[in-house]
Amino acid sequence: MRRRAFSPLTVLALMLFALATPPQAFQGAPQGTRIPESQPVQLPVNLFQLPAGLEVTVWATTPLLRNPTNMDIDKDGRIWVAEGVRYRSHHARQPEGDRIVVLQDTDGDGKADSTHTFVQEPALIAPLGVSVIDNKVIVAQPPNMIVYTDVDRNLRFDPVIDTREVLLTGFQGINHDHSLHSVTVGPDGKWVFNSGNMGAMFTDRSNKTFRIFSAYRPDPVGPFTFPHDPAPYAGKPSDDGHVYIGGFTVRMNPDGTNAEIIGHNYRNAYEQSVTSLGDVFQNDNDDPPACRVSWVMEYSNFGFSSLDGQRSWQVDRRPGQSIPVAEWRQDDPGITPMGDVYGGGSPTGNVFYENGALGPAWEGTFLAADAGRNEIFSYQPKRQGAGFALDRSVFITSNVKQQYAGSDFIGGARTALAAVETLFRPSDIAVGPDGALYVTDWIDPRVGGHQDLDDSLSGAIYRIAPKGFVSRAPSFDTSTIAGLITALRSPAVNVRAIGFEGLKARGAAAVDAVAAMLTDPSPYMRGRAIHLLYQLGAEGRRRAGLPSSYAD
Repeated sequence: MRRRAFSPLTVLALMLFALATPPQAFQGAPQGTRIPESQPVQLPVNLFQLPAGLEVTVWATTPLLRNPTNMDIDKDGRIWVAEGVRYRSHHARQPEGDRIVVLQDTDGDGKADSTHTFVQEPALIAPLGVSVIDNKVIVAQPPNMIVYTDVDRNLRFDPVIDTREVLLTGFQGINHDHSLHSVTVGPDGKWVFNSGNMGAMFTDRSNKTFRIFSAYRPDPVGPFTFPHDPAPYAGKPSDDGHVYIGGFTVRMNPDGTNAEIIGHNYRNAYEQSVTSLGDVFQNDNDDPPACRVSWVMEYSNFGFSSLDGQRSWQVDRRPGQSIPVAEWRQDDPGITPMGDVYGGGSPTGNVFYENGALGPAWEGTFLAADAGRNEIFSYQPKRQGAGFALDRSVFITSNVKQQYAGSDFIGGARTALAAVETLFRPSDIAVGPDGALYVTDWIDPRVGGHQDLDDSLSGAIYRIAPKGFVSRAPSFDTSTIAGLITALRSPAVNVRAIGFEGLKARGAAAVDAVAAMLTDPSPYMRGRAIHLLYQLGAEGRRRAGLPSSYAD
């Protein structure tokens, strides 16, 4: 079917009209039209609905950043963004490579006013993960997990001074959404990351090889070659003797040793959140309409592909099974409960809020973004049986009437350029060291389907905080135990890693200060302390509650 063509002037007029007119005025607007390069898009903040007492402010917009796929926030409140200018069919759009950019609010007025490139190289093709752990910047760029170490800490990668290491390699899905995602530091100091069901065959730094594939085997988009042919390896055991399939989560030491698969057989879990109590939560994509939010029971099978990695759920669907039950194989033995299945969407970034500016009512909240639905969900997981009850609320949305557009589950071709409420495409959400929430917005009429329609490459970062909030990232001195305790208490998960590693290096000298956190009223502070005490020698383990007979 031929699409109707519109001139650039017509499209520009429509966009300006859209941003100046209430959303309800756009019934019958033209469908499937691209946003032109000349007109970056900004969404009005009064479009958003969120809980009472909180407000949304615009922290950054294009041209400070473009097409943000993922972010992390460092100890000083700078936001590091992975850009996806070269996304899918646009892989040739920027031959010099995609960028990792650093944004900063230098004058303290609550808006970014400074941006610069940390690194740009041809190997970066719409990376879907960036993690900042002290002066290490980890970029998820299939087939590699790349660790850039900013040796001189000047926030710019210089190959003469700084180092670039491929920590792991072998991940399928170059220029594909269902591949390698960001790293999160757990409360035990280990790195956790996941990959979608493009699969991988990688060898950790303990020389252990993992072979993880499934029936999902699309071809590359662009002049790229995937590192492996999945056919010979799907359903084959890894070096640890277990068979893993589909999407998966890895937990390992920061140096890449002792990797283990702690969950598998996802479709495309975009990111994960690890609480200070050690629980992992994630959201997972679907074959519409069965997206879900789940707790990751350790070593569990999530059911998307057959156990031999050869068949999709549609092939194995039994008479009378609903799509969610069949898609996540809930009637099969050995499959983990599916969690909250909420229907069609495009799940993206997530974060677990433990402490910060939002206040006690929000402590223990899992926040999960869905770009296809223009929404971010909130959950306060409650223990239930062997897992958690996950009761969903909409935390923030631009689309109160839930009249979705431009997403696979409602027919991706039905894109509504002028329906401004459907342009909000949250790609990630994070907690800053100031305790506020930050959201990156991809801004596009289309999401999913490996497609985008915004040639202006628009993007934004919003801050969500109590009304009248003033951002202050606590400063700390990493040369002192008190400073490291401040870092360990940070609302920002990867900032906590600075405190963890610094205190761990102090050994017995840090035991008293860490043990003092055991009386904190927050279970998350106590959890951080317990995980660290077990790595501070015999006295630390004793103070954490290990019987004295085992303390040595």
